[in-house]
Amino acid sequence: MLRLFGAPDAAVGAAVGQFPPQWKAAAQWKSRGAETLVALSAQSAAGLKKAVGALRETFSADLYGAGETTLAEAVVTALEGHDRLLICSDAAAGTLLEARLETVPGAEKVFDFGALSYAHHKAGAQIEKRARARLPKGTTDPVRLALARAQAARRVVGADLAAGCAEREQDCVLILSSKKGCWLRTVQRTDKPALWLLDMIRRAACGLPQADGTGFLPARKAEKTAQPEAAPAPKKPRRARRVLVVLLVLAALAALAAAGAWVYTGGNFYALPQRLHSLWADGVPHAGASFL
Repeated sequence: MLRLFGAPDAAVGAAVGQFPPQWKAAAQWKSRGAETLVALSAQSAAGLKKAVGALRETFSADLYGAGETTLAEAVVTALEGHDRLLICSDAAAGTLLEARLETVPGAEKVFDFGALSYAHHKAGAQIEKRARARLPKGTTDPVRLALARAQAARRVVGADLAAGCAEREQDCVLILSSKKGCWLRTVQRTDKPALWLLDMIRRAACGLPQADGTGFLPARKAEKTAQPEAAPAPKKPRRARRVLVVLLVLAALAALAAAGAWVYTGGNFYALPQRLHSLWADGVPHAGASFL
């Protein structure tokens, strides 16, 4: 029995359909939400081994265990095996995780159950203060609040992973903060968000790709998302506006020149060339003349 989470049902059927006839292997599978159980059988041990190996290779990121292994147990094993510390940054995430992890042996080694994070009177207050300091005053967006808390909690406690949850009317946004950035996934309340959050943690701890539909914000972008929006820079005047101003200035100068010419010629523009020629001739010194 192999246990998968996040693998599309159609993909499982396609993988089973590619078993070579010589393996003499068969499979039955059943999906419950995003979780899929695959029961394998074969006429020989060698064929069964090859079928299991093929599914493990195809669904290396989706496969979390075999037999009676639960997803919560797989998460604790992944965190302990990769020396990762997990915390929750808010009560909503704590509600999703704590009840499922409290019965798993060794969970207290890799998960604080709120003792050092959101439920601690000093650490919780510091997390909230740091998160609020990074947001515009009066922010009510639950996703931005949860994102800021997750990033703040990871730094305050010094954990490797911080889980958060932004609850909304019909769904919730699951958040997992790491040093490299934050993973986010929107899950309907009826779609077992606790299991999705556990799977996100397992994959992150093992360095595996997240399931399709899970987004990722790199650290710098996640910081900007949580920070107040900067005031827009003043727009530079457009080129067309500058050209219009220059044309208006030239038109004004032309009007002044025309007015001057009108006065100078007494209203007779036809006499302007002769007057200008006389002015030039009178104003230019002749050969042998001296200028005082």
